[in-house]
Amino acid sequence: MNLNDPDRAKHELDRALESSDPESVARVTNHHIWPLLTAHTELLLTSVSALDVSVLERYPVLRLVHPMTAVLSRSARPFKPLLYSEAARSMSPEEIDFVILAQLIAFRVSGDIEAALVYARRLADRIQNVRHGSRDRLDGPLWYFHHQIGSTYLAAGDSSRALLEFATARQLGKLSAQGDAERAALGRIALAHALRGALGDAEVTLAQARGLPEPTPAQVTASLSTERTTAALIAIDRMSADVSDLAVLSPYDSTDLTWPLALLARTRAFLARQQPEDALEAIRLARDSHPVQPGSLAFDVIGAASIDALAATGDFSRARGVADEVADAGVLTRLATIRLFLQEGNADASSRALRAFTLDQTVGPAQRAESVLLTGWLELLGTDELDRETALQVHRFARREDNRRLITLIPRQLVEHVVAHLPEEVASEFATAVAGLAFVEIDPRPALTASELRVLNALPDHPSTAAMAAALHVSPNTIKSQLRSVYRKLGCSTREEALRIADRSRLLRADETS
Repeated sequence: MNLNDPDRAKHELDRALESSDPESVARVTNHHIWPLLTAHTELLLTSVSALDVSVLERYPVLRLVHPMTAVLSRSARPFKPLLYSEAARSMSPEEIDFVILAQLIAFRVSGDIEAALVYARRLADRIQNVRHGSRDRLDGPLWYFHHQIGSTYLAAGDSSRALLEFATARQLGKLSAQGDAERAALGRIALAHALRGALGDAEVTLAQARGLPEPTPAQVTASLSTERTTAALIAIDRMSADVSDLAVLSPYDSTDLTWPLALLARTRAFLARQQPEDALEAIRLARDSHPVQPGSLAFDVIGAASIDALAATGDFSRARGVADEVADAGVLTRLATIRLFLQEGNADASSRALRAFTLDQTVGPAQRAESVLLTGWLELLGTDELDRETALQVHRFARREDNRRLITLIPRQLVEHVVAHLPEEVASEFATAVAGLAFVEIDPRPALTASELRVLNALPDHPSTAAMAAALHVSPNTIKSQLRSVYRKLGCSTREEALRIADRSRLLRADETS
């Protein structure tokens, strides 16, 4: 297998094309896949596109390169190539490397991240234990193998492992004969840092990537979408002016690896602008365009964004349903679920979930910072007071430009308590740091008597006042009087409104004797 001679690759493919023999074209293209991909991308795509499906089925690497494969993975049966032992025996070590790479990418594009991780580990094991000289040449594909292994970890939401693989890809890329190898790896490093909330590292790495030569056709789409998504995530977390420029992100139906992160940027921007309906529409469009399975970053992003957007519309029942369906989906969903518990006033569930979250050593700096903010919210929820040290911690986070979006996730009441517990000069600094930000509004939980709670909890099961009176063994007039009091305290005038408010405030599951 030729991995290092682009001139020879083009010459032999030109001869095969002149023969008009599809099998010869496929065989030559497969043999020279790496130099054709990196140096003659357009010729490779044109040649593969002309091959019949019956020919492509025997060459999984070429089938993966075909422009239709990624598109059809969303609307037809996904391409998931298998390598049988009898076929492997006739392949060179280089060919086996590329077939495993094709399997890794194909399963990842199909949404089956769990299977893609299996092939990522298999390829990493081969790199470690099966040596052959052509792989280790400076103009070989070793950097690209690490790049794709890291991309698979990133697609699984494991940003720390992804960073290790991308760092290796970057080091190899600097030595590589492929001019855009280092830029491709740097872009992914910046994206992983942005996902973790290490915005300083993301910004520096992104600047390094953009300072390198423009990517070649083989990497241009992936590199530019990676860099634009990284820039958007940084701008949104800092709530900067660039937050409005979402048009540069990959479209909803993009087949590129970055689509879940582009969705994360879009939904965060919409929620920061208090446009939850737009966030829900973005989620729907992206979800309908891609196969999404548990265990993926996409599943985590969709779960977390759905919970946040539904809660922002006041539909706590549906938000709770999503949280129950995607429990422990990933870091983002776990944090969104904790925020939902806090908004609902469920101190016990919030406390349990926060304790478990703080023990996770794999979370990034932004997630650790948010857990501290949520701990302050929990403290306020439980005691209606705030410790001075907690107030100072919130202030320290608020001073950092990188945390502006995170600060908007806490309630206005917590902000007011922080100001009240800070020394005057520090409080002024805090007020300047949070100026112009919109905060979550938490309605105080209505204080109902035990009798009023019984009546409220009886509403879903008893359609009439008479039925309710019979069930509770009181007179209809008593029920009417208690309902009037319930409606007044809830600020509503109908049964339907009372049930909706009660669900949001968790009163329907409240202890009637509390």
